Amino acid sequence: MSSTQKRAILQVRIREEDKQHAEHLYDAMGTSLAEAVRLFVAQSILMRKLPFQPVAVRSKDGTAAYGSLKAYGDPNRRAEERNAWIEYLATESDESVLGPEEVDIHE
Repeated sequence: MSSTQKRAILQVRIREEDKQHAEHLYDAMGTSLAEAVRLFVAQSILMRKLPFQPVAVRSKDGTAAYGSLKAYGDPNRRAEERNAWIEYLATESDESVLGPEEVDIHE
């Protein structure tokens, strides 16, 4: 990363227990939670989607899906959000998509 690029701070609230588990996991892998977040963001940009397939867990009666992403979705705005995403993708030119060599995940 060039020294002229601005850096941003990302603050995320998660459960303390989840943070501790993640820090322990990434420490065992020889990296840090912060680096894992940077990798997640870089891979999301590169793939232009979540870098994994979310799994919907069914309720006991099998009628409703629930999971960690449900809390962030507003069912009343799904169509609006989907259309905005489609419009964004349709207006993006190939030149504006970052290639792997352009995504810097290091501090």
